[in-house]
Amino acid sequence: MREMRAFYIAAASLTFAALAGCAIKPQVVSSSPRTVVIKAGDLFVQESQDLADQECRKHERYARLIEKPNPNSDQFVYDCVR
Repeated sequence: MREMRAFYIAAASLTFAALAGCAIKPQVVSSSPRTVVIKAGDLFVQESQDLADQECRKHERYARLIEKPNPNSDQFVYDCVR
């Protein structure tokens, strides 16, 4: 009984840790007049778009998504276009 309780506590802890990693706020990794890279989980599509638009607006451009996160990456890549 005690071992099962410890197992459930460990499983719950791992689940919460994994979910916390997915909840990281989007942040700019790199920005240039032509490209913006945003680090964010794949659930933050709109938030990353808004952040990329803010960066591109500095150069009188708007952001166009060219790459979404995949199993090997947690980054959105945007082109800044006119």
